[in-house]
Amino acid sequence: MRAALAAVWAVILSGGIIQMANGLQTELLGVRAGQEAFPPWSIGVLMAGYYVGYSAAPLLIRTIIRHLGHVRTIAIGLALAACMIVLHGIFVTPVVWTLLRIVSGLALASTYVACESWINERSENRVRGRIFSTYMVVQMVGMTAAQFLLAAGDPKTLGPFLLAGGIFLAATLPVIFLAKGAPGAAPPEPFGLVHLFQVSPLGATATTLAGMSWSILFTFGPVYAHAEHFSVPQVGLFMGAAMAAGGVLQFPLGWISDAIGRRTTIALMCALGVAASLFGMWAEGRGIVLLYVASALVGGFLFPLYALAVAHTNDAVAPTIRVAATAGLVLLFGLGSIAGPLAAGWAMTVLGPISFFGLLAAVLAVTVAAAVTSR
Repeated sequence: MRAALAAVWAVILSGGIIQMANGLQTELLGVRAGQEAFPPWSIGVLMAGYYVGYSAAPLLIRTIIRHLGHVRTIAIGLALAACMIVLHGIFVTPVVWTLLRIVSGLALASTYVACESWINERSENRVRGRIFSTYMVVQMVGMTAAQFLLAAGDPKTLGPFLLAGGIFLAATLPVIFLAKGAPGAAPPEPFGLVHLFQVSPLGATATTLAGMSWSILFTFGPVYAHAEHFSVPQVGLFMGAAMAAGGVLQFPLGWISDAIGRRTTIALMCALGVAASLFGMWAEGRGIVLLYVASALVGGFLFPLYALAVAHTNDAVAPTIRVAATAGLVLLFGLGSIAGPLAAGWAMTVLGPISFFGLLAAVLAVTVAAAVTSR
Protein backbone atom coordinates (compact mmCIF):
# COMPACT_ATOMS: atom_id res chain seq x y z
CA MET A 1 0.00 0.00 0.00
CA ARG A 2 2.77 2.46 0.96
CA ALA A 3 4.79 1.62 -2.16
CA ALA A 4 1.77 2.12 -4.39
CA LEU A 5 0.99 5.48 -2.77
CA ALA A 6 4.61 6.58 -3.13
CA ALA A 7 4.40 5.96 -6.88
CA VAL A 8 1.28 8.09 -7.40
CA TRP A 9 1.14 10.64 -4.58
CA ALA A 10 1.75 13.60 -6.91
CA VAL A 11 -1.04 12.55 -9.26
CA ILE A 12 -3.37 12.18 -6.28
CA LEU A 13 -2.42 15.65 -5.01
CA SER A 14 -2.94 17.17 -8.46
CA GLY A 15 -6.35 15.51 -8.63
CA GLY A 16 -7.37 17.21 -5.40
CA ILE A 17 -6.26 20.63 -6.62
CA ILE A 18 -8.02 20.08 -9.97
CA GLN A 19 -11.27 19.28 -8.19
CA MET A 20 -10.92 22.33 -5.98
CA ALA A 21 -10.86 24.45 -9.15
CA ASN A 22 -13.53 22.40 -10.90
CA GLY A 23 -15.81 22.44 -7.85
CA LEU A 24 -15.43 26.18 -7.57
CA GLN A 25 -16.17 26.76 -11.25
CA THR A 26 -19.23 24.49 -11.23
CA GLU A 27 -20.78 26.13 -8.17
CA LEU A 28 -19.79 29.57 -9.46
CA LEU A 29 -21.53 28.99 -12.78
CA GLY A 30 -24.64 27.55 -11.11
CA VAL A 31 -24.99 30.52 -8.76
CA ARG A 32 -24.17 33.10 -11.43
CA ALA A 33 -26.67 31.50 -13.82
CA GLY A 34 -29.34 31.82 -11.12
CA GLN A 35 -28.40 35.45 -10.49
CA GLU A 36 -28.63 36.17 -14.22
CA ALA A 37 -32.09 34.47 -14.26
CA PHE A 38 -31.10 31.92 -16.92
CA PRO A 39 -34.12 29.56 -17.33
CA PRO A 40 -33.61 26.02 -15.94
CA TRP A 41 -33.66 24.40 -19.39
CA SER A 42 -30.84 26.66 -20.62
CA ILE A 43 -28.81 25.90 -17.48
CA GLY A 44 -29.29 22.21 -18.26
CA VAL A 45 -28.07 22.71 -21.83
CA LEU A 46 -24.98 24.74 -20.92
CA MET A 47 -24.05 22.39 -18.08
CA ALA A 48 -24.49 19.41 -20.41
CA GLY A 49 -22.15 21.18 -22.84
CA TYR A 50 -19.28 20.42 -20.47
CA TYR A 51 -20.01 16.72 -20.77
CA VAL A 52 -20.24 16.88 -24.55
CA GLY A 53 -16.60 17.98 -24.57
CA TYR A 54 -15.87 15.52 -21.77
CA SER A 55 -17.20 12.67 -23.90
CA ALA A 56 -15.21 13.74 -26.98
CA ALA A 57 -11.85 13.61 -25.19
CA PRO A 58 -11.69 9.79 -24.85
CA LEU A 59 -11.99 9.47 -28.63
CA LEU A 60 -8.74 11.45 -29.01
CA ILE A 61 -6.83 10.61 -25.88
CA ARG A 62 -4.81 7.61 -27.07
CA THR A 63 -3.31 9.78 -29.81
CA ILE A 64 -2.73 12.68 -27.42
CA ILE A 65 -0.97 10.58 -24.77
CA ARG A 66 1.07 8.72 -27.39
CA HIS A 67 2.48 12.01 -28.70
CA LEU A 68 2.63 14.12 -25.53
CA GLY A 69 2.93 11.64 -22.68
CA HIS A 70 1.01 11.78 -19.41
CA VAL A 71 2.71 14.82 -17.88
CA ARG A 72 2.34 17.18 -20.83
CA THR A 73 -1.23 16.00 -21.46
CA ILE A 74 -2.11 17.00 -17.89
CA ALA A 75 -0.28 20.34 -18.03
CA ILE A 76 -1.77 21.44 -21.37
CA GLY A 77 -5.28 20.33 -20.37
CA LEU A 78 -5.15 22.33 -17.15
CA ALA A 79 -3.82 25.44 -18.88
CA LEU A 80 -6.71 25.27 -21.34
CA ALA A 81 -9.23 24.74 -18.52
CA ALA A 82 -7.84 27.82 -16.74
CA CYS A 83 -8.38 29.97 -19.82
CA MET A 84 -11.95 28.73 -20.26
CA ILE A 85 -13.16 29.58 -16.75
CA VAL A 86 -11.70 33.09 -16.96
CA LEU A 87 -13.55 33.65 -20.26
CA HIS A 88 -16.79 32.60 -18.52
CA GLY A 89 -16.42 35.64 -16.28
CA ILE A 90 -15.99 37.97 -19.25
CA PHE A 91 -18.69 36.71 -21.63
CA VAL A 92 -21.86 36.04 -19.61
CA THR A 93 -24.42 34.60 -22.03
CA PRO A 94 -25.87 31.06 -22.22
CA VAL A 95 -24.63 30.49 -25.79
CA VAL A 96 -21.02 31.52 -25.08
CA TRP A 97 -21.01 29.62 -21.81
CA THR A 98 -22.17 26.47 -23.59
CA LEU A 99 -19.29 26.71 -26.08
CA LEU A 100 -16.76 27.39 -23.33
CA ARG A 101 -18.09 24.49 -21.29
CA ILE A 102 -17.56 22.13 -24.25
CA VAL A 103 -13.88 23.13 -24.51
CA SER A 104 -13.48 22.92 -20.73
CA GLY A 105 -14.93 19.42 -20.70
CA LEU A 106 -12.55 18.31 -23.45
CA ALA A 107 -9.54 19.70 -21.58
CA LEU A 108 -10.41 18.26 -18.17
CA ALA A 109 -11.45 14.83 -19.44
CA SER A 110 -8.07 14.49 -21.15
CA THR A 111 -6.45 15.37 -17.84
CA TYR A 112 -8.54 12.81 -15.93
CA VAL A 113 -7.71 9.98 -18.35
CA ALA A 114 -4.00 10.73 -18.01
CA CYS A 115 -4.21 10.88 -14.19
CA GLU A 116 -6.39 7.82 -13.70
CA SER A 117 -4.56 5.55 -16.17
CA TRP A 118 -1.32 6.58 -14.39
CA ILE A 119 -2.80 5.55 -11.02
CA ASN A 120 -4.29 2.27 -12.26
CA GLU A 121 -1.07 1.27 -14.02
CA ARG A 122 0.87 1.75 -10.77
CA SER A 123 -1.68 -0.10 -8.52
CA GLU A 124 -2.11 -3.84 -7.96
CA ASN A 125 -5.58 -5.42 -7.76
CA ARG A 126 -5.27 -6.22 -4.05
CA VAL A 127 -4.93 -2.51 -3.12
CA ARG A 128 -6.62 -0.81 -6.08
CA GLY A 129 -9.84 -0.06 -4.21
CA ARG A 130 -7.93 1.71 -1.45
CA ILE A 131 -5.52 3.55 -3.78
CA PHE A 132 -8.27 4.83 -6.06
CA SER A 133 -10.41 5.67 -3.06
CA THR A 134 -7.52 7.71 -1.66
CA TYR A 135 -7.42 9.57 -4.98
CA MET A 136 -11.14 10.24 -4.69
CA VAL A 137 -10.89 11.26 -1.02
CA VAL A 138 -8.34 13.90 -1.93
CA GLN A 139 -10.63 15.04 -4.75
CA MET A 140 -13.52 15.32 -2.31
CA VAL A 141 -11.37 17.38 0.03
CA GLY A 142 -10.63 19.70 -2.88
CA MET A 143 -14.28 19.94 -3.89
CA THR A 144 -15.35 20.56 -0.30
CA ALA A 145 -12.81 23.35 0.06
CA ALA A 146 -14.16 24.85 -3.16
CA GLN A 147 -17.58 25.37 -1.57
CA PHE A 148 -16.06 27.73 0.97
CA LEU A 149 -14.05 29.53 -1.70
CA LEU A 150 -17.40 30.37 -3.32
CA ALA A 151 -18.13 32.75 -0.48
CA ALA A 152 -14.75 34.50 -0.84
CA GLY A 153 -15.90 36.78 -3.68
CA ASP A 154 -18.94 38.11 -5.45
CA PRO A 155 -19.98 35.71 -8.28
CA LYS A 156 -21.00 38.77 -10.32
CA THR A 157 -17.37 39.94 -10.48
CA LEU A 158 -14.39 38.52 -12.38
CA GLY A 159 -12.42 37.75 -9.19
CA PRO A 160 -13.76 34.25 -8.43
CA PHE A 161 -13.28 33.23 -12.09
CA LEU A 162 -9.64 34.32 -11.94
CA LEU A 163 -9.22 32.41 -8.69
CA ALA A 164 -10.54 29.19 -10.27
CA GLY A 165 -8.17 29.65 -13.22
CA GLY A 166 -5.19 30.14 -10.92
CA ILE A 167 -6.01 26.96 -9.00
CA PHE A 168 -6.16 24.97 -12.25
CA LEU A 169 -2.65 26.18 -13.10
CA ALA A 170 -1.38 25.30 -9.60
CA ALA A 171 -2.55 21.70 -10.14
CA THR A 172 0.16 21.18 -12.78
CA LEU A 173 3.01 21.55 -10.27
CA PRO A 174 2.90 18.15 -8.47
CA VAL A 175 2.86 16.05 -11.67
CA ILE A 176 5.69 18.11 -13.16
CA PHE A 177 7.65 17.40 -9.97
CA LEU A 178 7.01 13.62 -10.34
CA ALA A 179 7.50 13.56 -14.13
CA LYS A 180 10.04 10.72 -13.94
CA GLY A 181 7.44 8.48 -12.32
CA ALA A 182 4.99 8.73 -15.21
CA PRO A 183 4.05 5.55 -17.14
CA GLY A 184 6.26 4.56 -20.07
CA ALA A 185 5.85 5.91 -23.56
CA ALA A 186 4.67 2.65 -25.19
CA PRO A 187 1.64 3.36 -27.42
CA PRO A 188 -1.60 2.43 -25.63
CA GLU A 189 -3.53 -0.44 -27.21
CA PRO A 190 -7.12 0.10 -28.43
CA PHE A 191 -10.05 -1.16 -26.35
CA GLY A 192 -13.60 -0.48 -27.56
CA LEU A 193 -16.73 0.17 -25.51
CA VAL A 194 -18.33 -3.11 -26.57
CA HIS A 195 -15.33 -4.99 -25.24
CA LEU A 196 -15.48 -2.91 -22.05
CA PHE A 197 -19.08 -3.98 -21.43
CA GLN A 198 -18.13 -7.59 -22.17
CA VAL A 199 -15.19 -7.61 -19.77
CA SER A 200 -16.94 -5.68 -16.97
CA PRO A 201 -20.68 -5.10 -17.52
CA LEU A 202 -21.21 -3.81 -13.98
CA GLY A 203 -18.16 -1.54 -14.09
CA ALA A 204 -19.23 0.00 -17.40
CA THR A 205 -22.89 0.38 -16.37
CA ALA A 206 -22.12 1.76 -12.91
CA THR A 207 -19.65 4.26 -14.38
CA THR A 208 -22.35 5.56 -16.74
CA LEU A 209 -24.87 5.90 -13.92
CA ALA A 210 -22.23 7.50 -11.67
CA GLY A 211 -21.78 10.15 -14.34
CA MET A 212 -25.49 10.80 -14.44
CA SER A 213 -25.92 11.04 -10.67
CA TRP A 214 -22.75 13.09 -10.12
CA SER A 215 -23.73 15.60 -12.80
CA ILE A 216 -27.23 16.00 -11.38
CA LEU A 217 -25.83 16.75 -7.93
CA PHE A 218 -23.02 19.00 -9.15
CA THR A 219 -24.91 21.04 -11.72
CA PHE A 220 -28.36 21.24 -10.15
CA GLY A 221 -27.48 21.07 -6.46
CA PRO A 222 -26.74 24.83 -6.45
CA VAL A 223 -29.82 25.47 -8.61
CA TYR A 224 -31.97 23.47 -6.19
CA ALA A 225 -30.53 25.32 -3.18
CA HIS A 226 -31.07 28.67 -4.90
CA ALA A 227 -34.70 27.67 -5.60
CA GLU A 228 -35.07 26.89 -1.88
CA HIS A 229 -33.94 30.49 -1.16
CA PHE A 230 -30.52 29.60 0.27
CA SER A 231 -27.99 32.43 0.49
CA VAL A 232 -24.68 32.05 -1.38
CA PRO A 233 -22.81 30.81 1.76
CA GLN A 234 -25.69 28.39 2.44
CA VAL A 235 -25.46 27.05 -1.11
CA GLY A 236 -21.76 26.40 -0.46
CA LEU A 237 -22.57 24.60 2.80
CA PHE A 238 -25.30 22.52 1.13
CA MET A 239 -22.86 21.31 -1.53
CA GLY A 240 -19.96 21.08 0.89
CA ALA A 241 -21.95 18.72 3.14
CA ALA A 242 -22.42 16.31 0.22
CA MET A 243 -18.76 16.38 -0.76
CA ALA A 244 -17.42 16.16 2.78
CA ALA A 245 -19.56 13.09 3.46
CA GLY A 246 -18.45 11.55 0.17
CA GLY A 247 -14.84 12.09 1.21
CA VAL A 248 -15.39 10.58 4.67
CA LEU A 249 -17.02 7.41 3.33
CA GLN A 250 -14.82 7.01 0.24
CA PHE A 251 -11.86 5.23 1.84
CA PRO A 252 -13.89 2.94 4.16
CA LEU A 253 -16.01 1.85 1.20
CA GLY A 254 -12.87 1.27 -0.88
CA TRP A 255 -11.45 -0.88 1.93
CA ILE A 256 -14.73 -2.79 2.22
CA SER A 257 -14.74 -3.40 -1.55
CA ASP A 258 -11.21 -4.84 -1.35
CA ALA A 259 -12.39 -7.12 1.47
CA ILE A 260 -15.88 -8.33 0.46
CA GLY A 261 -16.01 -7.57 -3.26
CA ARG A 262 -16.95 -4.52 -5.28
CA ARG A 263 -20.30 -5.82 -6.56
CA THR A 264 -21.74 -6.32 -3.08
CA THR A 265 -20.35 -2.97 -1.91
CA ILE A 266 -21.85 -1.11 -4.88
CA ALA A 267 -25.28 -2.70 -4.35
CA LEU A 268 -25.43 -1.93 -0.62
CA MET A 269 -24.03 1.59 -1.01
CA CYS A 270 -26.50 2.59 -3.74
CA ALA A 271 -29.45 1.08 -1.86
CA LEU A 272 -28.57 3.35 1.06
CA GLY A 273 -28.28 6.22 -1.44
CA VAL A 274 -31.84 5.60 -2.59
CA ALA A 275 -33.05 5.79 1.00
CA ALA A 276 -31.09 9.02 1.52
CA SER A 277 -32.62 10.59 -1.61
CA LEU A 278 -36.13 9.70 -0.46
CA PHE A 279 -35.30 11.33 2.87
CA GLY A 280 -34.32 14.46 0.92
CA MET A 281 -37.71 14.52 -0.78
CA TRP A 282 -39.40 14.19 2.60
CA ALA A 283 -37.19 16.90 4.13
CA GLU A 284 -38.17 19.61 1.62
CA GLY A 285 -40.09 22.34 3.41
CA ARG A 286 -39.13 21.03 6.84
CA GLY A 287 -36.17 23.28 7.47
CA ILE A 288 -32.69 23.94 6.14
CA VAL A 289 -30.93 21.68 8.65
CA LEU A 290 -32.74 18.58 7.38
CA LEU A 291 -31.80 19.50 3.82
CA TYR A 292 -28.15 19.76 4.87
CA VAL A 293 -28.45 16.29 6.40
CA ALA A 294 -30.07 14.94 3.22
CA SER A 295 -27.31 16.43 1.10
CA ALA A 296 -24.64 14.83 3.29
CA LEU A 297 -26.31 11.41 3.21
CA VAL A 298 -26.80 11.44 -0.55
CA GLY A 299 -23.25 12.63 -1.20
CA GLY A 300 -21.80 10.05 1.17
CA PHE A 301 -23.35 7.14 -0.72
CA LEU A 302 -23.22 8.64 -4.22
CA PHE A 303 -19.71 10.02 -4.67
CA PRO A 304 -17.79 6.76 -3.97
CA LEU A 305 -19.62 5.01 -6.84
CA TYR A 306 -17.23 6.15 -9.57
CA ALA A 307 -14.11 4.94 -7.75
CA LEU A 308 -15.60 1.51 -7.07
CA ALA A 309 -16.82 1.17 -10.66
CA VAL A 310 -13.37 2.09 -12.03
CA ALA A 311 -11.60 -0.27 -9.62
CA HIS A 312 -14.03 -3.09 -10.51
CA THR A 313 -13.28 -2.60 -14.20
CA ASN A 314 -9.51 -2.32 -13.85
CA ASP A 315 -9.41 -5.55 -11.85
CA ALA A 316 -10.31 -7.28 -15.13
CA VAL A 317 -8.16 -5.51 -17.75
CA ALA A 318 -4.50 -5.95 -18.75
CA PRO A 319 -1.94 -3.17 -18.10
CA THR A 320 -1.36 -2.61 -21.83
CA ILE A 321 -4.96 -1.51 -22.36
CA ARG A 322 -5.37 0.60 -19.21
CA VAL A 323 -5.17 3.95 -21.03
CA ALA A 324 -7.82 2.87 -23.55
CA ALA A 325 -9.98 1.26 -20.84
CA THR A 326 -9.75 4.40 -18.71
CA ALA A 327 -10.67 6.47 -21.77
CA GLY A 328 -13.69 4.24 -22.29
CA LEU A 329 -14.78 4.69 -18.69
CA VAL A 330 -14.36 8.47 -18.94
CA LEU A 331 -16.45 8.39 -22.14
CA LEU A 332 -19.21 6.42 -20.40
CA PHE A 333 -19.07 8.75 -17.39
CA GLY A 334 -19.34 11.69 -19.79
CA LEU A 335 -22.31 10.22 -21.65
CA GLY A 336 -24.10 9.66 -18.37
CA SER A 337 -23.18 13.18 -17.34
CA ILE A 338 -24.73 14.64 -20.49
CA ALA A 339 -28.03 12.97 -19.64
CA GLY A 340 -27.99 14.11 -16.00
CA PRO A 341 -28.34 17.91 -16.42
CA LEU A 342 -30.78 17.51 -19.32
CA ALA A 343 -33.01 15.23 -17.24
CA ALA A 344 -32.71 17.47 -14.17
CA GLY A 345 -33.43 20.63 -16.18
CA TRP A 346 -36.57 19.08 -17.64
CA ALA A 347 -37.70 17.59 -14.29
CA MET A 348 -37.22 20.81 -12.33
CA THR A 349 -39.03 22.81 -15.01
CA VAL A 350 -42.02 20.45 -15.07
CA LEU A 351 -42.13 19.07 -11.52
CA GLY A 352 -40.34 21.71 -9.46
CA PRO A 353 -37.44 21.47 -6.98
CA ILE A 354 -38.63 18.23 -5.34
CA SER A 355 -37.61 16.35 -8.50
CA PHE A 356 -33.94 16.97 -7.68
CA PHE A 357 -33.82 14.30 -4.96
CA GLY A 358 -36.41 12.17 -6.78
CA LEU A 359 -34.24 11.89 -9.87
CA LEU A 360 -31.20 10.95 -7.77
CA ALA A 361 -33.25 8.19 -6.11
CA ALA A 362 -34.25 6.81 -9.52
CA VAL A 363 -30.68 6.73 -10.87
CA LEU A 364 -29.30 5.04 -7.76
CA ALA A 365 -32.13 2.47 -7.86
CA VAL A 366 -31.12 1.53 -11.40
CA THR A 367 -27.52 1.12 -10.19
CA VAL A 368 -28.68 -1.31 -7.50
CA ALA A 369 -30.54 -3.30 -10.15
CA ALA A 370 -27.41 -3.40 -12.33
CA ALA A 371 -25.30 -4.70 -9.43
CA VAL A 372 -27.81 -7.44 -8.72
CA THR A 373 -28.44 -8.57 -12.30
CA SER A 374 -25.23 -8.01 -14.33
CA ARG A 375 -22.56 -10.69 -14.52
